[in-house]
Amino acid sequence: MRDEAEEHWHQLDTGGALSKLQTGWEGLPEDEAARRLTRYGPNELPAEERVRPVAILRRQVKSPLIYILLVAAVAALALGKYVDAGVILVVVVLNSVVGFVQEYKAGQAMRALAETLAPRARVLRAGTEQEIDARMVVPGDVVLLESGVKVPADLRLLRAFDLQADESILTGESVPVAKQLEVIRDPDAPLGDRANMAFTGTSIARGRGAGVAVATGMQTVFGQISAQVRGVGEVESPLQLRLDRFAQLIAGLVLAVSVVVFGLGLGLGENP
Repeated sequence: MRDEAEEHWHQLDTGGALSKLQTGWEGLPEDEAARRLTRYGPNELPAEERVRPVAILRRQVKSPLIYILLVAAVAALALGKYVDAGVILVVVVLNSVVGFVQEYKAGQAMRALAETLAPRARVLRAGTEQEIDARMVVPGDVVLLESGVKVPADLRLLRAFDLQADESILTGESVPVAKQLEVIRDPDAPLGDRANMAFTGTSIARGRGAGVAVATGMQTVFGQISAQVRGVGEVESPLQLRLDRFAQLIAGLVLAVSVVVFGLGLGLGENP
């Protein structure tokens, strides 16, 4: 399936967008909407599993580097180097706290993002206006917009009457953006400049209009942002990867040296 979010929908006129989505001004027939729901899946973000803080903290210490530091701290304590042991333990604690806070906040952000999505949507299906669960919106649906509603999917606008949208959740702009229907020629236009589009998670501040759904669920701009937020707790940075490889190298060297020293000791007649 082609990633709908990759399309430059703002570069198409209204007729071109409808044609590309194989839909019309009166929306999709019910049977075609059902087929597309099967194809694209529900218009929702994956449920964020609540992870206990203890589990998050446990993941922070599952690193070869942390293991080596803990062994070094124990060795320093055994040798009476209390200051050195204290410094090592402080490093371990700081690393764990920073990782814990980062992953915990990422989980909270994901749940907050999911809560901003529209619960219901008004659409045209075969010319008939109806209100449906926003999870049922599919690419090609004609979605009706009015002041106060949340946008349930990424839309290429078809009609706009004094339409303004609050897009602060995506762009940070505190002032509502005026919407229009003209084609935006720049393929790399920033989200805030795509005045002929409306995006999932934003809300209509004024006016009314309609748009055809071009992307739903994780294929929306909002979905891509949520995927990036989710990845904060799952993807290690290049520095973390290098540190883990370095720790594994050090552990291997320590083990090899220990084996050599032990072997030399036996060869010289030392008691094991």
